[in-house]
Amino acid sequence: MEAPSREQKESDKLTLDPQSTLKSQQHPIQADMDEYERFATLHGYQENQQAEHFQVVLKAVGVERLQNYHDDLEEILSKLKPPDTKQEDVISRWANFFQGYKRSFAKLKKILNLTDANHENQIEQLVELAYFIRFPSEKENSGMSQEEMLTRIQTLHLTDRERFGKLHCFEGVILVESFSVLFEAVGIKKLRVYLTKLENIVELKPPDTKHEDVISQWAKFFQGYEGSFARLKEILKLTDADHESQIKQLVELAHFIRFPMEKEPSERLLEEMLTRIQSDKKSRKSQQQSTAFKRFEKLHGYGKDEVAGKFIAIVEAAGVARLQKYHEELQSLMHSFNDDLSACRIYWTRFYQGCKDSFPELKRWLKLTDQDHEDEIRKFFQLAYFRRFPTRQDSSEMSTDKILLALGPTKSSPKTTNDTVERLAWAADIVREGFEAPYRAYDSILIPTLATLHNYVVEWKTNLYRAPYTSIVGATMSGKTRLVIELAKHVCVVYICLRPLKSTGQPPRSELANSMLPDQAVKVDLQERYARLLTAIFRVVASFFSKPDRQDKLIKDQLDAWNKYSLQLDDTPVQFACDVQEEMKMLAEQSNWDNSATRIRVLQAAAKKMNQSVPSTNQEGVAQLKVLLAIDEARNLVEQTDDEEVSYFRLFRWVLAELPISGGFFSVFTDTTSRLANFSPALDDDPSARPDGHGAELFEPIYQIPSLDLFVPALPKTWRELLSPGRLLTYGGPFYGLYYEHATKKGGANQLENTLCIAGLKLLCRSKFPTSKMLTQSQIFALLGSVIHTRLYNKSSIHTDLVSSHAAHCMFIDPTREFIISDYPSQFPYASAASAFLARSHCNWDRCINVLALAVQNGLLANGDAGEMATRLILIYAMQQTIILDSGNEFTIKQGHSVRLRDFLNTLTGKNPKEIRLGTKSPEGRKRLLDEGRIFFNHFTRIGYTPSAKELMEFLHEGLAVQCKPGQHGLDDLFTIYLTPESDPDHELDHKNITFCGVQTKNQEGSVKWKESCNWCKSFAGIEDVDNPYLILLFSLKAKSQESPGPWKEPDDKDDTGRVHFQFLGLDKIACLSDKMRIAFRKLITAVPEDLSKLHDLRSVHTRDWIGNVTRHYHKTLPLVPSQKPAQKSNKRTRSSDHTNTPKSPKRIRTSKEHQPVQNQGQAMQSDQQLQSDMAPKQKTQSRKQVPNKSSKLRRSKSCPNMSVPDKPKY
Repeated sequence: MEAPSREQKESDKLTLDPQSTLKSQQHPIQADMDEYERFATLHGYQENQQAEHFQVVLKAVGVERLQNYHDDLEEILSKLKPPDTKQEDVISRWANFFQGYKRSFAKLKKILNLTDANHENQIEQLVELAYFIRFPSEKENSGMSQEEMLTRIQTLHLTDRERFGKLHCFEGVILVESFSVLFEAVGIKKLRVYLTKLENIVELKPPDTKHEDVISQWAKFFQGYEGSFARLKEILKLTDADHESQIKQLVELAHFIRFPMEKEPSERLLEEMLTRIQSDKKSRKSQQQSTAFKRFEKLHGYGKDEVAGKFIAIVEAAGVARLQKYHEELQSLMHSFNDDLSACRIYWTRFYQGCKDSFPELKRWLKLTDQDHEDEIRKFFQLAYFRRFPTRQDSSEMSTDKILLALGPTKSSPKTTNDTVERLAWAADIVREGFEAPYRAYDSILIPTLATLHNYVVEWKTNLYRAPYTSIVGATMSGKTRLVIELAKHVCVVYICLRPLKSTGQPPRSELANSMLPDQAVKVDLQERYARLLTAIFRVVASFFSKPDRQDKLIKDQLDAWNKYSLQLDDTPVQFACDVQEEMKMLAEQSNWDNSATRIRVLQAAAKKMNQSVPSTNQEGVAQLKVLLAIDEARNLVEQTDDEEVSYFRLFRWVLAELPISGGFFSVFTDTTSRLANFSPALDDDPSARPDGHGAELFEPIYQIPSLDLFVPALPKTWRELLSPGRLLTYGGPFYGLYYEHATKKGGANQLENTLCIAGLKLLCRSKFPTSKMLTQSQIFALLGSVIHTRLYNKSSIHTDLVSSHAAHCMFIDPTREFIISDYPSQFPYASAASAFLARSHCNWDRCINVLALAVQNGLLANGDAGEMATRLILIYAMQQTIILDSGNEFTIKQGHSVRLRDFLNTLTGKNPKEIRLGTKSPEGRKRLLDEGRIFFNHFTRIGYTPSAKELMEFLHEGLAVQCKPGQHGLDDLFTIYLTPESDPDHELDHKNITFCGVQTKNQEGSVKWKESCNWCKSFAGIEDVDNPYLILLFSLKAKSQESPGPWKEPDDKDDTGRVHFQFLGLDKIACLSDKMRIAFRKLITAVPEDLSKLHDLRSVHTRDWIGNVTRHYHKTLPLVPSQKPAQKSNKRTRSSDHTNTPKSPKRIRTSKEHQPVQNQGQAMQSDQQLQSDMAPKQKTQSRKQVPNKSSKLRRSKSCPNMSVPDKPKY
């Protein structure tokens, strides 16, 4: 039977290799046809291939990201293509490269005239684009280096490997090794041709013959088994007379797979090839055995359940050839020093995994000395580097110090600034010291939390609530774990940290984590496991507190003893874990334990006994919290599922639901990177809800943790103190100031850069800083929120990601659990880190501005005029570009520095300050501003009041510029100017030297209304106690470049004579902006589409304290607690629309009058939902009417479940 001619023509075509393919090759009818046509043009596919790959990519990344990819690819290829080179030749080379053809990258660089020395950025972008289109379904690639991405592009061909396995009866490690050997020998192009030809031959089988029978016989044939060729021809119904060409092709294919290193067999006779296939037993043996895998298993101390996975991972990363070279060098090195390979393997494994003091151990075992074995020690370092980082380049050209730095800490390794998480691990001891720092805000954090948990214990009823648990929600580094540790001083806390095994985070993974997260390869009944774990914990707790010698002691002493016995905050094992594990073994051996009803009875009995044993802090007979189970890093419970795709968390919650009421027990789950919905799902979205008599409600998450500015020292007295990094890092969360303080005490270089590096990585939730192309929308809003205080509209789903992964504060959780609201309070460490990241590359700025423009266009922002946001970004950028003024300190925060006002104006205008035509009626005031003015800010925050000199000084202390209150007369933004006649850093700060720069932004078409310029002044704004000359800057962003400034009208207040002013009429007048930035800013300013305390009942003192802490710059004073009566409408006008033409300066407007709180949370948010649709309104909305309160008591609304968020977020 002859194969169809069409199949023969198709046999030489290359097959598509996306990471995952779609069976359907239908034309993408619903997709954007323009993008489909661009995709076809830029990738050189045949029609059937391009439709399939387009659907794969579109499904994985969406139209918007695909469009961005097309834009970037078109731009770079058009720029790089030499004039005399055909476009189709460039596209062909590009297609070969991203599909991973041998030497294709070198050919692409050659046709584009690229060299590694002169075109580093262009080469990096090409690799990133190729990785994106090759592996579109992979979400994370920002942590990979260019080398690692290039390695995966050139070596990882999962679809072809799967085809290869099906055609050769290979699987597992044999498949991975065999495919890699063949791929490395012949390249992907020849390998694909081979696979296609073989598939066509196999399809010749008769209809009644099974596919697997043909493949099995084919495998025996190419491995040379006697009689296999005759049986294969018999199965396929091939005869020598009628199927000569097919038989010849079978023999050629078998010879190719057996001897891939040899040249094309076309010159060999058929009989010669057949004889060699059937007679070469040595080659057959190599086909049957995975030799590289055997050596890998022999040289590494992995268990049988994980060695295969480790082998596959390293082969996929480095290939078989590099792995075999590594094996030969390692085995030779080990044998040259010691014959006991098994013992040496243990020390070697500890070393390349980075265990503490592992290399000295290896040196002692092998009797190595630095003097006599320098070359051998370096070789060990090189081999360990390969084993740890198999995707990276060969380390032969790297210095020994650089290799050591990558491998981890050693006493001799130099410390440099490096953007990797390895450095973070070195400072674990500093992090642990932070847990021992004095606890601040005891009354405003600990006491309210303890009271809340006590109330939850009282309220726990099985017919009302789903289970006795809640979650602690907070930004990263906001003190969630420290709060749990402090709770342990007041109540018995069972703390279990579920951090991953090799994580360097603190506290470390608890010993009991394995009991909660059993190996997925081992089949266990998780509900039985969790019932046994809780029962064992309860029994151990009861046993500890029941001992007679302990019951006579004070409760504080009993809890101290308990914490020493159970609380694991470092790598030192605790006896508590051992006792629980022993108790679990005893329970498993009980004859009736397999019965679920029995387990529940035993669990409940253990809980009751524990409640009776733990001492009480309140009067007898009153239910209270006695034991708190705290699960840290709890996302790992959610991310793992059983065979029925039910998460471990839901299974654990089912067991918690069986605990008795009034049992004195409650549990909390804390995490940084998991979504709130994991632990507080809405009922409609919770697949674990069961009609078993348990309630539907959930306890409200705990998120009101006012932990900002707790360690801010006394006010600075001099400029040196003001700019001290140690002082500035205390503004915000408690971690960074404490970390820097302890790190500097320990000594070492670059502690400031290291601290800010940690802040940047935490803000972006990455282990390495991403390139601009890799920035996600959430990362961009984290950067912008930290720098210019952007806030998304309330219903945006991005809020959840910002809180869970990007250091945003949770400000509100909707009672219906449909959405949350996040915000970025002023935090100097994050502002500095965000600013530093933006300053790394103009591309970072361009990307963020473009995304912000798109967000404004789509109505994603809750507040903020596009023009005003553009101005703030311009001012931040100008600060970055201005010459740093010496602070007198040993270290200066590069993106948190002070500059001279005249240098700042020089950056903005591009002119010598003496040539800038600053308008004023006071030449002396102008001269003083230019000679003495110093400014210091690196981020903006919102305020809700008109500041005076006192507040302007406070802004200076924190490195703040401010966005004026809604409706502020005359000005949009402010930043402080300090006038000092001396450059001495020890010059004493004085309020009398305070003044300011006010910013007015106009973002409308047409000429500026210069007659309004009389309002752009101190007196009309109502700024008090400033007696010095001040500066007003006008930014008319849409003005034409040829427009001339009109005459500024003097303030109506005749005593206001100190104004100095300047105007920027159009973006072209701002000298520091690049052309690309101007294009991005024009997109932003042409895009068209507040007070968070109103979301809460402010009669709660704790809520008022918390709001006052996290919105401390917005509120000069908090809104007054409202009366029982409905709020009356006020005739006072405080909005910008109420400006009056009266020359009289308005009085300062305090927030107690202008920010009345909404009385009822549910009604407030309902009103807000009506005002805001899925896309935010394009114009600023007026403030809502006040809603009268219906009850004076603070209680949980019965009309809606507790404030939580769904398992499957709707927001």
